[in-house]
Amino acid sequence: MDLPEECWELIFRFIDQDDHRFLKSLSLASTSFLSIANRVRSTFTITDRTLPFLHRHLLRFHNLKRVRFHDFHGDINSILLQISLSCLDLESLDISGMQCFPDLKTKMSSNMKEFSCSGVRELRENDLVSIGVCFPSLQKLDISYPESLPSPVFDSAIISLSSNLKSLLKIDVSGNNLITDKSLVSLSQNCVLLREIIFRDCDFVSSRCIEFVLSNSRYLESLAINGIGWRPRESFSNDAFLLCRCLSELDLSDSFLSDELLRLIADAKLPLKKLVLSNCQCLTFDGVLYLLTKYQTLAHLNLEGSSFLSDEMILDLVVFLGRLTFVNFSFCAKLTGVSFFNIVERCVSLQCMRMEGTNFGVEDYSKELGVKSRIKSLYISGNHNLRDECLLKISRHCPFLETLAVDHCPAITGDGVLEVLRNCGEIKSLDISGCSGIKCVDALDFELPKLETLRACGTWIDDQALGLISKRCPRLLRLDLKGCLNVTSRGVKEVVQSCTRLREINL
Repeated sequence: MDLPEECWELIFRFIDQDDHRFLKSLSLASTSFLSIANRVRSTFTITDRTLPFLHRHLLRFHNLKRVRFHDFHGDINSILLQISLSCLDLESLDISGMQCFPDLKTKMSSNMKEFSCSGVRELRENDLVSIGVCFPSLQKLDISYPESLPSPVFDSAIISLSSNLKSLLKIDVSGNNLITDKSLVSLSQNCVLLREIIFRDCDFVSSRCIEFVLSNSRYLESLAINGIGWRPRESFSNDAFLLCRCLSELDLSDSFLSDELLRLIADAKLPLKKLVLSNCQCLTFDGVLYLLTKYQTLAHLNLEGSSFLSDEMILDLVVFLGRLTFVNFSFCAKLTGVSFFNIVERCVSLQCMRMEGTNFGVEDYSKELGVKSRIKSLYISGNHNLRDECLLKISRHCPFLETLAVDHCPAITGDGVLEVLRNCGEIKSLDISGCSGIKCVDALDFELPKLETLRACGTWIDDQALGLISKRCPRLLRLDLKGCLNVTSRGVKEVVQSCTRLREINL
């Protein structure tokens, strides 16, 4: 039965949110579908390749809301002028990584909600002032890590910017290393609706300023900073975290964290759902344990680089981590597969886990899990002791994996990878780059109908293996073969001809 056009439009909008490239195939089915696809397309990326057809695209996709520049080396000012003349009601503009900051005097949409110029070369004070004047309705702003060093942005520009952006909800000023407490204080005072502040690598921001932001920004939900505790005699008062009653995400990466500070955070009884303490110094097991006992509803935990952690300690911690959906224990060198299996058994809501660069594979773990884990993404790269036997256990206990990264694990072979693929029929993305033990995949005698991304850089894969892959992976979209010296043009041609959905290939 034919669906009303309104229903098709809802379907197309849902597809566009996932990946607008799929709209291309649908638009070829009929003139009606073409019309709907043109109408619902909301995102457009401008590159050197799209430039000759830009005018045609702007006429075709007249409901674009988000424009992003990527791998573009032309005149950005002329492009923005062309966009402004098209009368698009843009809500988001991303010029990150561009060689220069554009002239915003060109009349852009007054409805602009998001603007990102991260990594732009030669970001100046006048540029920030123009952002505030031209986009007064901004809700999200990213001015992080300008390429010019030292950053030419000073407090006066941030103060002027904040005075014009009364609706601002999120700002990232990371890497502007000459701003001081004055900038953060002005943002907190002028942008009273702020919900997320990110200021990493801002060396002149003090703990006193951080306390002010925490107490004054009453709607603050997310705070990301680093370098806390490195200055002599720097400390927080006992009530530093007591007034930030909405704070649900806290990132203190690369900081010097004492047990005393962790206790202040724990006793504040915040509504924390996300906690990032990666690569921190002075962390102890007692401090982390006390903190986690107070926040047993955490969904996201990152303890990357906590080298003191052992399998025994993880066994004590997982008792309090039953609500986790994401966890990162990468580069915790003492951890083995025992920790992995204990975590996936106890954390029944876990969706994504990272255990890269650990001691995964040296353990003797024979216990069978009572319930299959629902984990979907697993990153266990750089584990030099990881072997096929361990991969087989993982695939049996985690049959619903969709993303698996085992790159740079030299002890695993093609047989181990094939067993994972056989047991985990949902896998969409696989990374086996740098796995020198994978010599062939001759036993690939089954379909991989859902595999979309395969990264196999620096492996011994040859034309014969590519032939098997092209026959067994009909939905392959991305293929990375960088450094695969046994691959010739014959193998590449076979993949390109057989995998008709292929969109990206790196040779």
